[in-house]
Amino acid sequence: MDNILIIFEKLKKTAPISGECFSFSTLPTIKYHKIGISQDRQPIFFIKCENIYLSTLLDANLEFISVHFNRQCHLINKRGLIVEKETYTIITLKKDSEFLQEYFLNIVFILIKSLPSKPLLKELKIEIDKLITLFSRFSKPALKTIQGLWAELLIIEQSNNPDYLIKSWHNSITDKYDFNDGIDKIEVKSTTKSRRIHNFTQEQLLPNSNSKLIISSIYTKETGTGTGVFDLVRTIESKVKEKNILFRFNEIIATTLGKDFEKSSEVFFDYQYAVDSIRHYDSLDIPKIDINHIPVNIINIRFEYDLTDIKTKNIEGRKSKLHNALI
Repeated sequence: MDNILIIFEKLKKTAPISGECFSFSTLPTIKYHKIGISQDRQPIFFIKCENIYLSTLLDANLEFISVHFNRQCHLINKRGLIVEKETYTIITLKKDSEFLQEYFLNIVFILIKSLPSKPLLKELKIEIDKLITLFSRFSKPALKTIQGLWAELLIIEQSNNPDYLIKSWHNSITDKYDFNDGIDKIEVKSTTKSRRIHNFTQEQLLPNSNSKLIISSIYTKETGTGTGVFDLVRTIESKVKEKNILFRFNEIIATTLGKDFEKSSEVFFDYQYAVDSIRHYDSLDIPKIDINHIPVNIINIRFEYDLTDIKTKNIEGRKSKLHNALI
């Protein structure tokens, strides 16, 4: 993904161009679609489609991005000469933030690589709707802390099968477990305290009878410099084999961070300290409140539990594909 950022940095050195004329560059491994720079010095993508005149689509002008369908564009080379007059769908970033620029470049390039070489307009519309939904989430409240998301990403980054963990990660925003493959579960807990004290709900420690639940505990220490959320994201993306899952991976991150998205670029944790601290526990080994002692009208029981003296679980050799991914 770094290649896209380098290409855009070179485009930023070109002179601003007005009207429907744009400086552009080709994209690695991509034949028809291109990257350019807007009059406001923001990244812009040009996507070529088939059957462009068979459908009329409404443009989108949102807080973070704009989308213009079927626009005639004049693409200009380094010498300022028009080398192409074509109709493209244009996707432009609207926010002046280097962090957002890098994210926009990466996520739109992921989208482009998932498209046919020259998609039908209706095919592109489906993918752009996903993009619009993703960027609209940056205006919504965060679903959990940056620390909590970082800890979950660390578990994926340390996994021997990150593809499978991503597929099992937050299938629903209402899912009470961080990872759930429909059979077994993993719940990730992080703490900044000196002991492994974590918050649980009574229900969280009681999966269905045929499921196995592992609690993954991590010590986290915030640092002035270190490893941030998107440092882990880049490492994970480089390890993923099935590249078609990367857009969903980024959707979950955007949904989780919400308004804290840009703030996450300023928060760092001690990576090695956290890695060395990872421990896994079987939920069966964690004492729970006996449900027979809980009055029926008392619901949503929450409590803190100290796992420091609980025996860790050797998960090697388990039949669970999800749990084996943690080894």
